[in-house]
Amino acid sequence: MRQGINLGFVLKKRNAPDRSLGEAVALCRDAGFSIVDYLTPVVEEDWREQAEAARELMDSCGVEVHQAHCPFFRYKEGGLKLFAEYAPRAVRAASILGAEFFVIHADEYREPDSFDFERILRKTREYLAPVVDLCAQAGIRPAIENLFEDGFETPAGGRSRFTSKTEEVIAVIESFPGSGIGCCWDSGHAQCAYGEHCIDELEKLAPYVTCTHMHDNSYGVDQHKLAFFGNLNWERVMEILKNAGYPGEFTWEFVYERFPDVLLPDFLRLAHKTGEYLIHSISGESGKVR
Repeated sequence: MRQGINLGFVLKKRNAPDRSLGEAVALCRDAGFSIVDYLTPVVEEDWREQAEAARELMDSCGVEVHQAHCPFFRYKEGGLKLFAEYAPRAVRAASILGAEFFVIHADEYREPDSFDFERILRKTREYLAPVVDLCAQAGIRPAIENLFEDGFETPAGGRSRFTSKTEEVIAVIESFPGSGIGCCWDSGHAQCAYGEHCIDELEKLAPYVTCTHMHDNSYGVDQHKLAFFGNLNWERVMEILKNAGYPGEFTWEFVYERFPDVLLPDFLRLAHKTGEYLIHSISGESGKVR
C-alpha cells in the first residue's frame, strides 16, 4: 500500500499567491510521497496543454497522479449542465495525467420538493453514464465518493444530497455492473454523516472501496485534519480495510490548513510518518512507504 496526498492542499499558500506546481510536487516528494491526488484546470481552453505540461513535470520528479477528482458544480446555477460539459474533459485530463482512479461526487441531481430514492438514482445514473463510459475507454476506474448532508437547498423531505447514505453509494455503484466502478471512501465525510457509527458503515462499504480520502474531524464538522487530531478510530479503520482485502492506496485529503512556508515541510513529513504508522504498524505490512 502506497501513501498519497491531495496536491491541491500543498499548492495553496498562506496569505500569498499559490505555489507553482513544481514547488508543490517537490515538497510532497521530499516529504516521502510518491503519488498524489490531482487534476489540472479543465475550464480553460488550454486545458489539454496544462495537463500535458503537468504530466511531464510529474514524470521528471518521479511522482505519479494516482487519482483525480472530477469537478463538482452542486453549488452553481445549472450545475448539471456544467457537469455534462466539463466532466468528460476532466476524464481526458485525468487520462493524460496517468490517473488510475477518477473520484466523483454523485450529488449533482436533486429534486426541489422531495427525496425519491428510485427517481434520484435513475437520474443520477443517466448523467453519470457518459462519464463512466469515458473512464472505461481511458482505462480509468470511476470512484463514487461517500458524502454527507450539507443543508444546501434542502427540500420538504429533509434531504438533498444523494450518496450521503451508504446504501445510496452502493446503489450507484451496482447500477454500473462490469464498469470497474468502486467507492472512494472519505473518512471525514463518513464521520459527518454517521458520527461514531461510521465504522459500522465502513464495514458495509469496504468491499466496494477502491481508493481513499483520509482525514479526521471532531464534532461532525468536515475539518480535514491529520489522523488522531479528531475522533475517528483509526485502528479499526485499518483493520476493516485489511479484512476486506482492500488493494489500494492510502491518500490524505487535507484542505483548510495554510501553514507558513517554514512549517509546511515538517507538517508533510509528520503526515507521511503518520501514514507509515497506520499502514505498517496496524495493517501488518513491512517495509517503507514509497
